Amino acid sequence: MSQAKNNDSLVLRVRYRDSSALLEGDAERVVEQPMIATHDLHADLLKVGHHGSNTSSTQELVNAVHPHWGVISVGAHNTFGHPRMDVLRRLAGANVTTYRTDLSGVVTFYLDGRSVSP
Repeated sequence: MSQAKNNDSLVLRVRYRDSSALLEGDAERVVEQPMIATHDLHADLLKVGHHGSNTSSTQELVNAVHPHWGVISVGAHNTFGHPRMDVLRRLAGANVTTYRTDLSGVVTFYLDGRSVSP
């Protein structure tokens, strides 16, 4: 998928009362920067962008979202090397508890209006 197509992907912030999730799609740094500058992105859960590629979920985005939970949708043994170690370190450094579909399979989170739980 080309960079232009990645940056055309849908980014959605879902909020139910006091619980929220940011679903980043494949958006990359060039899309993240204006979102950070113009929107409140705080969310309990971050669906990490672009399968954990180093082009998405920058440190600035992780800081702006300040998630407790993260999920990376990624295929096992993919040829792209996703998720990238620098992204995993970035999330760990921000104390984000991260689930990966290549290791855990389907991951479901529940937003109850007060918090988010796996």
